[in-house]
Amino acid sequence: MTGSRTSLWKRFFPNTIKTRIAVFYALTVLAIGIIYSGCLMYVVFETETQLMSSTMDSMVTEIVNNDLAHGKPPRLDQFSRLYIAEDPVHDIPERFAGIPDGYSEYTSGEDLHIFVKTIDNKKYVLTRSQHEFEKWERKLFLKGLFILFAISLVSFGLGFWMAKRSFQPIDRLMNETRQLNQELKEGRLGPDSFSGMWEKNEIGELAESFRITTSRLRQLLMGERQFASEVSHELRTPLTVMSTSIELLGNSENLNDHERQIISRAQRTASRMKEMISIFLNLVRQDYEHTEKIAEITEIVEENEPVWRRESDAKGLQLIVEFHENVCREKFNAILVASVFNNLVFNAIRYTKKGHVKIVVGKDSFSVLDTGAGISAKEKERIFDKGYRGKPEITEGIAGYGLGLSIASRICDVLNWRITMESHEGNGTTFTVSFNR
Repeated sequence: MTGSRTSLWKRFFPNTIKTRIAVFYALTVLAIGIIYSGCLMYVVFETETQLMSSTMDSMVTEIVNNDLAHGKPPRLDQFSRLYIAEDPVHDIPERFAGIPDGYSEYTSGEDLHIFVKTIDNKKYVLTRSQHEFEKWERKLFLKGLFILFAISLVSFGLGFWMAKRSFQPIDRLMNETRQLNQELKEGRLGPDSFSGMWEKNEIGELAESFRITTSRLRQLLMGERQFASEVSHELRTPLTVMSTSIELLGNSENLNDHERQIISRAQRTASRMKEMISIFLNLVRQDYEHTEKIAEITEIVEENEPVWRRESDAKGLQLIVEFHENVCREKFNAILVASVFNNLVFNAIRYTKKGHVKIVVGKDSFSVLDTGAGISAKEKERIFDKGYRGKPEITEGIAGYGLGLSIASRICDVLNWRITMESHEGNGTTFTVSFNR
């Protein structure tokens, strides 16, 4: 019931408050106009009744006393007729016989004003055609409709003008907040964000609150950026030393298979850490296009495919990679795009016990599909939250900190991509990244 009411409301009334105010203003004026017109028509009809009753009463009395009493014919205009009871020439027609004394309107066959009066026990019926009066009434009614229509148009335009005028500060505030949201989404917040002079009213107070909040957000953002940059730079040197040392150690000929396996695992971990540092540096720099490494999607996939295949083979999973014929040829920041792929593909491999992991690259998007346990509807709401890892029975024994999907989602935001997920428990999961929002 509530859904149907909501849909009807949305169907007949616009979503913007500004337009609703204008519509309500116009409807209010229209309602007042209709009520006023109804009252005016009522007054006209009552006036007509009283006026015609008084006028026809005077006519009957004057004709009886001044004309018929002296043997003269009644003086009537072309629209009036007088009927006299039991008169051989002007006897009352049968259709008027049952009409009581006083004024009334007759509409059977023709439209007439009728006034019936009994003088000296004799009944007189005076009729008058309503044709001319009806023409006047129709003109009055049409003029009223035209005036009502004009008032509605004027009130609607005036309502829009008043709403637009009144909402100018709110529109400006909305534009400022939209720009602020876009800057926050892109990870940048300049000193001039949410600035300007505001009137000292409710909107001004709200704008001042936004300005203070924006200033604090900028300080936090700058602090986070500086910290990430410093940490990334500080970690690069020891990681380079570690990687070089591990590589030299791996070149030793006095290692058994178990030791080489441990060194290989350490090399992959160090490589992953270097990749994460590069990702953080790219995010901090906010230079997503002019970077030291850009490549097409196909090149990024082909470069990372051996690593994915090695991981999937280790778990006994089949890795399938498909490229559409009209695959996207645009070049992107290879470090960031590779991070999105790695997080989605490695996640799929980790949480799939049997079956396959499939990567499909098209013109406007790419998808990562798996045959894992799937994700419940309740978990979907938090799947991109930082630190969230899902149910313990599913994540048990799987290494991770719940940051991969959060990082992938943030990278998609800064690249102006859109990441979505479709999953059902027991039927696998599909992550789709669209290049255009």
